[in-house]
Amino acid sequence: MQSLESYDISPQTGFLPSQPPLRRLPSAYFAPWESLMEDCNGLLLAGKLRERVHKLPLLDSIRLQNVQEYRRAFLILCMVSHSYVWGKHEKTLEILPACLAVPWTAIADHLGLCPVVCHAAVVLWNYRLLDKKGPLDLSNLTTLETYTGSLDESWFYLVTTEIEGAGAPCLQAITNSIEHIKDGDYSELIDDLQVVHSALENMNSALQRMYEKCDPYVFYWKIRPYLAGWENMAEVGLPFGLIYEGIDSHWDAETDEYADMSHLSEGERLLRQYRRYAGGSAAQSSLIATFDVAFGVEHHPTGQKSPIKLDSSALLNRDRYTHPQSTKPADELNHPDGSATPQTPPTFVRTNRNRFLRAMRKYMPLNHRKFLEDLEVAANLRPFMLQLQEKQLITHLTEKETRLLELYNGCLNQLKLFRDKHVQIVTLYIVNQSRKGANTGNGGYASDKKEPTPAKATFTPTVPIKEKPDTSEAVTALYPQAALESERGIREGSVSAKVNQFFPQLGLAKHVDPKSGVVRGTGGTNIMPFLKQSRDETNDMKLPIIDPKVDSKTVIPEKSFTDWILRR
Repeated sequence: MQSLESYDISPQTGFLPSQPPLRRLPSAYFAPWESLMEDCNGLLLAGKLRERVHKLPLLDSIRLQNVQEYRRAFLILCMVSHSYVWGKHEKTLEILPACLAVPWTAIADHLGLCPVVCHAAVVLWNYRLLDKKGPLDLSNLTTLETYTGSLDESWFYLVTTEIEGAGAPCLQAITNSIEHIKDGDYSELIDDLQVVHSALENMNSALQRMYEKCDPYVFYWKIRPYLAGWENMAEVGLPFGLIYEGIDSHWDAETDEYADMSHLSEGERLLRQYRRYAGGSAAQSSLIATFDVAFGVEHHPTGQKSPIKLDSSALLNRDRYTHPQSTKPADELNHPDGSATPQTPPTFVRTNRNRFLRAMRKYMPLNHRKFLEDLEVAANLRPFMLQLQEKQLITHLTEKETRLLELYNGCLNQLKLFRDKHVQIVTLYIVNQSRKGANTGNGGYASDKKEPTPAKATFTPTVPIKEKPDTSEAVTALYPQAALESERGIREGSVSAKVNQFFPQLGLAKHVDPKSGVVRGTGGTNIMPFLKQSRDETNDMKLPIIDPKVDSKTVIPEKSFTDWILRR
């Protein structure tokens, strides 16, 4: 392993930048971007954002001077582009203008990201300290930008920023532990695990504060729509994803590939303009991925403990957690199962068998991704602990060895509790809200829509109470999130409609029946089974400890060091 700094990681702030993000791009050349960002909330509210974007000049991102400026520019274009696509009380658009698409894609390539909103943009690069000399916690943080201008949205991002800050000490402790295991330095290894355990406790405390100032209704119906990407979004008129105007992967100015375009049909040329990317997700946090790699938490395809072979019915009902799509819909012409064009196998050599988690690596900054890849090769904590587990079957462990097993299990338990809290938050903020539906009563907050019991009814409601959420055009207009669940099909006269005429086998196959009970995340995926399995897989990694004074005949599960090696 190299030093943390070589991966653009700070020993003090972790994956957060060592210095707070830029509040403004210094060059006057980028003033049009900053001016648009300043007015973004107001323009969105007034319905004039798209009009303003169409007047935006095409700026050259190469004039950005350093990584701090690239991050600031990426955040601006995330905010403006998603606001442009999703609008407010407006129909979704499927073409992102070149004035946004071209620089955004170039900046994303420079940072090693996908041009779509991600965890790094809204969490790692979207905060400032109220007191520059104060702590990096919720008492001293505010956001730089939001889609809605609401306090709830700021709080949602800032809680996650504090979690990243609270977990920062773990990174040096984890890399140190690799050498301490090699050297057999148990005292230092105990200190390493104590640092990790304490940091995980602080992360849990921070996550618990999400409820304080982020209302579930406001999050689901007002904030969440703008965090969605354009993958699995057939229901809102994006069956093939989003067209990045001016970006065409089939032509490169440095090659003669352009000549190949003459052999493509009109439909193929149109299809090659589309890109599909997932939206922001907690799975894009390099910090959480670090814990999984360091502690050897094995993640399998959702619903499975071993690789599965998909049959034809599975392909029709595939979920991105088990069968991720290519970011380029045109790839499906040669791969009808929807998979990406075969590439060099990824270097995820140890714990990560879940395709969704692998796909989320593409949404992490390049240097952070490299850190995880190197850590997967170097991590030795899990096999060391398995050796201690087997040793206790033969002889008594020393006090330090027993303490190491206890701390290892304790850290896993804290990580499991973190995932427990995440499941609870998703249930309250997404699952429950999706079942209640949009509602203008109760002071603007959602309520269960059930018929009142006749014996207890003391009044006649002025607005009829319905069993199911109202999916009428009016509700869809008032609550953008309703569009994700009420509109289906391809809009007449759209580019998607034209492409669908050429390739009817693509696009609508991704539609999810709203009656299925599937609750999808901002990436357009079924979220609850994935989260619960991730939590259970974390808990399964705990190792039993034999206390010879209590029970010398404890049976050890078949998760021996030898089995662990053979599974790889």
